[in-house]
Amino acid sequence: MKRLVKRTKGLIKGAPTAVLVSIGIHAAILLLAGGMVVFTVVKKMEQKFEPPPPVERKTVELKKPKVKVKKRARPKASQRISSRNIQGMSNIQLPETSRISEGLGGGVGGFEMMPDPADMSLFGGKSSLSIGNDFEGTFYALTLDRSGKRNSQSVGDEYYREIGRFLDSGWNPRSFSMYYRAPQKLYTTFFYIPMTASEFVPRSFGIPDEVYTLNWMAHYKGKFAAKESGTYRFWGRGENVCVIRVNGEVVLTGGHVLAAALMSDWRGSAEEHRKYWRGHGPMGVGDWFELEAGVPADFEIVFGDTGGAWTQCTVTIQKKGEIYPKNRDGAPILPVFRTAEIPQHLIDEITYSMIEGEADLTGGQLFNVY
Repeated sequence: MKRLVKRTKGLIKGAPTAVLVSIGIHAAILLLAGGMVVFTVVKKMEQKFEPPPPVERKTVELKKPKVKVKKRARPKASQRISSRNIQGMSNIQLPETSRISEGLGGGVGGFEMMPDPADMSLFGGKSSLSIGNDFEGTFYALTLDRSGKRNSQSVGDEYYREIGRFLDSGWNPRSFSMYYRAPQKLYTTFFYIPMTASEFVPRSFGIPDEVYTLNWMAHYKGKFAAKESGTYRFWGRGENVCVIRVNGEVVLTGGHVLAAALMSDWRGSAEEHRKYWRGHGPMGVGDWFELEAGVPADFEIVFGDTGGAWTQCTVTIQKKGEIYPKNRDGAPILPVFRTAEIPQHLIDEITYSMIEGEADLTGGQLFNVY
C-alpha cells in the first residue's frame, strides 16, 4: 500500500503528467494565436484613409440666350384730364395726369404730384386743387390781337360794349377770337379778391409785365351745388366789371353803374342793391334762384378792368330765411361763395386788405359738387 501512494504524487492528483503537459502546450499556442489576431486587427485599424481619385467631368460651355426685344416707343404726352365724376373723400384731392412721361416737380411713376395750396394765388392755381369742384379761368387781353400785338382798342365805353357783345353771344369765347388769350389757365374754388393792383391779374396768368394789358377780362366757369335746398342770391362787387350767371341766366351785374348800363340789360331789383359799400364802390345784390340739395348748377363769372389801376371781385352768397350777423353799416356779414376751404395764406392776405365785417371767410356751407 505504501508504494501505491507514492506513485500518485504529481502536479494534479489523479491526472497523468503527460495530459497536463499537453494542456499547457495547447494553452500556450492559443495565447500566441490570439495575440497575433489582436495585433493584426489593431494594425489594420491604424491604416490611413486614402480618398478615391477625383472623377473627371466634362465641362459644357454655357451660351447666353439671345432674346429679341422690341423697342418700346416713347408714349405720347397726354392732355389734361379733368373728371367731374370723381368724388372727393375727406378733401383728398386726386392728381392730374397732364404729362405721363415727365411729371411735375419730381412726379412718381409718371403722375404729377399733388399741387401745393401754397402756390395758389387770389386768382387761382395753375393746377386743379379740387377736381370737379373748381372753376377754370381764361384770361383775355383786349389791348392785344390774337397774335399778341398791340391793337387800337380804346379804353372806357368801347371796352364795356365789347364785353356786352360777349354776354349777348351767350358767353361764347369765339366772340373774343380776335383778341389775345393767355395759354395758361387758372383754377380756383372761390372769388374774393379785395382791392388790388390790376397788373397782378395778367401776371398770375403768366403774362410778362412789359406786355401791354391795360384792358382785360377773366372768364371762369364750373359747377356748384348746395348742401341744403333753398333760395339763394349773390352779393358781388367788381372793379370795374363783375357779371355772374347761373344755369345760363344772368343773376348779378356788379361794378360801375356805367359798366352795367353798357354791358347788359340786367337791372337789380333788390332793396339792398347798391346800398352797402365794399371796397371802392357799392355792392350789387343779385336775383334769387332755386337750388336743390346735391343737384349741380352751372356757374360762370366774368370780371375785368379798364384803365390799369385797381381791380376787385368779391362774391358772397345769401340763403333766404337765414339770419346773419351785421357789420357796423348794417349790412349782413355773408359767407364767401366757395366750393372748398380757402387756404390759410390767402385768408391772411384777404384779411389784411379787407375792412372788418365785409364778409365771412370761413363760415357757411361749401358749395362743392363732389
